[in-house]
Amino acid sequence: MAPSKMSFVIALLVALAAATPSAAFSFPPILPCIPGLPRIPLFPCVEPPPLKPVPECLTPLMNMVPACTAFLTDDADVTAPPAACCEGFREVSHMGAAICYCYVANGDIGRLLPAPMNFTRMYSLSIVCGSNFELKALAEHLPCTQDNGVPPLPLPPSPPAAGKASPPAP
Repeated sequence: MAPSKMSFVIALLVALAAATPSAAFSFPPILPCIPGLPRIPLFPCVEPPPLKPVPECLTPLMNMVPACTAFLTDDADVTAPPAACCEGFREVSHMGAAICYCYVANGDIGRLLPAPMNFTRMYSLSIVCGSNFELKALAEHLPCTQDNGVPPLPLPPSPPAAGKASPPAP
């Protein structure tokens, strides 16, 4: 190609590059966005979908309560939480209900247990189960109130007392 034709082709490419938006070419978003860091134009990041708010905390916490009851109520035969307890403990956050851990941390989960709760064992639960936060710190810094965005923890209905007849159906 002659120098004048080469110059024309380069000038044409520069003009096209200037005329098209810079977003015309970019890599597909494959990396998560990191809060606080600037976005890189050619490497877009993926925003995680927002979590649906949890309407109440009883359902997520009941994933862990049955399996953790013996450990949390000071059963002498149980010295470590069973694997199902740790799975249920971790499942609370996988359900998007990590805010409900404050009911574990402040002891309100004891209302769901058949006997008094051992707070030492309860505070060790996150460490023993390999979680990356400390329940005691959560209890000291986050009161479990709806003003703080924490869903309610309704008590499950109590079973009918033995010997009492249930009212007739209408």
